[in-house]
Amino acid sequence: MAGASDEHSTAKLLALLGGITSVLSILAWLGVSNAAELKDLLTDAPPSSASASPTPNAPPSTVHAPGGSGTGGGSTHTSGAEPSTPAPDPTEKAFKAISAGDCLAVYDTGHGGSATIDWSVDAPPDPVSCAAEQAQVKVTATDTACPTGQDKSYWSHRSATTGNTTKLCLTRIYHYGHCLLGRQAGDAITFGFMTAVDCRRKMVPAPYNQIMHITGVYRAPAGANANNCLRAAGDQTRYWAVLVDDGAVLLCTTIYQGG
Repeated sequence: MAGASDEHSTAKLLALLGGITSVLSILAWLGVSNAAELKDLLTDAPPSSASASPTPNAPPSTVHAPGGSGTGGGSTHTSGAEPSTPAPDPTEKAFKAISAGDCLAVYDTGHGGSATIDWSVDAPPDPVSCAAEQAQVKVTATDTACPTGQDKSYWSHRSATTGNTTKLCLTRIYHYGHCLLGRQAGDAITFGFMTAVDCRRKMVPAPYNQIMHITGVYRAPAGANANNCLRAAGDQTRYWAVLVDDGAVLLCTTIYQGG
């Protein structure tokens, strides 16, 4: 009986060893080499960070533009009209075409009163000869602080297109026989130095009330006054005279009487 028991025990041991060998074969096929890995496999636990490796070429997360539907795999495009080119400013172009030394057939109409100049045109015309009778102002400088004086002014334009301001500094040119506006109060007459007017005009803009006729444009002598305006011995004409061009020129005038 003892021999039979030993043979039975040996058979059980061999069967156990065979089973273990089968299990080890299965674990090797699954890639499990120790008990910890077997535990991870059986509990479906994720691999630890030490053994984790990034997925190569993983696709980036999808980011949807604000207001988008959040669906679809297409690219997001931004569309819009091309920025338009501002239309050129012809007035600014006309101002920039003028240079110091140019003379213009431009004058104050007087409709702005004595405090504001109302230029006869909206934009500078082509220059004329400074010796021509059409020349009413001379450009002495551009885009700078302009000199001041009773026969000096400036003309500027701010472009709504570019935002730039162009300025012309001007000095009045006076011609014998021409007329300008005046404002008489008693015996005194104040001139609209930058104005020009048709001598035969019947009405004048307020606050002016006289048309002054230029009877002489002279180089001013020392101590010049209205007596230097007399054109002949015994001349009884009433003259109103003023120094212009920084005192270098004597401007002689009378109230226009027609003719």
